[in-house]
Amino acid sequence: DCNTVRQSDYLMHQAVVSTQSTGDPKCQFKHNPQSLARLEAILKSATVSLEVCMFVIASKQLIDIIIEAHARGVKVRCISDNQDMDGAVLRSLRSQGIVIRFDKSDYLMHHKFVVVDNKMVLTGSYNFSRGGMGVNRENIIMVHSRHIVSAYLKEFQDMWDLYGTKKSHTTSEKA
Repeated sequence: DCNTVRQSDYLMHQAVVSTQSTGDPKCQFKHNPQSLARLEAILKSATVSLEVCMFVIASKQLIDIIIEAHARGVKVRCISDNQDMDGAVLRSLRSQGIVIRFDKSDYLMHHKFVVVDNKMVLTGSYNFSRGGMGVNRENIIMVHSRHIVSAYLKEFQDMWDLYGTKKSHTTSEKA
């Protein structure tokens, strides 16, 4: 039901959201291809922290925004799957002093969420990848519920602690 959707609480990738109407003339939810610009604006709005937990972090465009946030003094922490631990894009984050922790297992760390300033969660199927930005059918929603944000922060911190142990996981942090 379109009446239950608030435009400010939803982001959808342009491959899913079209400029076509839903057919409901009363629907206030605008369907347009500007979702990437909205995602970028939200990431750029961070003033305190960005906890980035993404299965794939490979979009130079979004990584540049993360680096800019770090340069502005925003606390940035990233967790990603170990499949691309040595990728050039992730090396650019590490070279700027941003800490990335990786799972090191045969299983996937398949989360896709970002906590912005401990106040908002962006979550969905969207990966920070070229496919996610251009060809895949992806979605991401923005949630402001204190309870939900707290749950995502706890999950992030639990993984951060787990993936920081030298015994079973690897990290990009310098010893």
